[in-house]
Amino acid sequence: MRIVIPLSFSVVAVIFASLSYHFDFPFQYYELGEELDSFNDVPIYYNGTSAGIHGVNYTDDGYLLGVKWQCVEFVRRYYLEIYGHKMLSDLGNAVDYYDESVPNGEFNSSRGLIQFKNNGASMPSSGDVLVFAGGYGHVAIVISANRSTVEIIQQNVNKKSRDEITIGKSIQGRYFQTDSSVLGWLRISP
Repeated sequence: MRIVIPLSFSVVAVIFASLSYHFDFPFQYYELGEELDSFNDVPIYYNGTSAGIHGVNYTDDGYLLGVKWQCVEFVRRYYLEIYGHKMLSDLGNAVDYYDESVPNGEFNSSRGLIQFKNNGASMPSSGDVLVFAGGYGHVAIVISANRSTVEIIQQNVNKKSRDEITIGKSIQGRYFQTDSSVLGWLRISP
């Protein structure tokens, strides 16, 4: 009996150690709504899962920020806190932030921002809203960009608040994100 307990404990420890490579190790537990990260002093909150719905967040004056701790809520809160900008429309999912009918470099009237198309002549810059396709879509804020990578910060991607996307350059001088789900980005007017 003494041999079985240490062996079974050893087996569990080996399995746990091998699985930890695939998980966030050391494990860190977050409460729903707990701050994970921040950018320019605007916090990123933990949402549990991407499908987590935990109510709606409004400002004191009634401006809709969005569903608590979803990606859209962070982007709207960031633009309000950093730029004093209120998005003109509060309708739609993250994918709807990019309007296919708006020409590259023109004004997206529903968001009150200038819109740029992925694979255009310009690159995203710090503070831009990067918009991803797929299902409900996804939005993130650009931290920095250079000729090879775009670093983003985001809410509602489990515990991964920061990510990096590779930039490629085509022969025609058009910059694009190698992640084909990137539709484009939005920028505050100068």
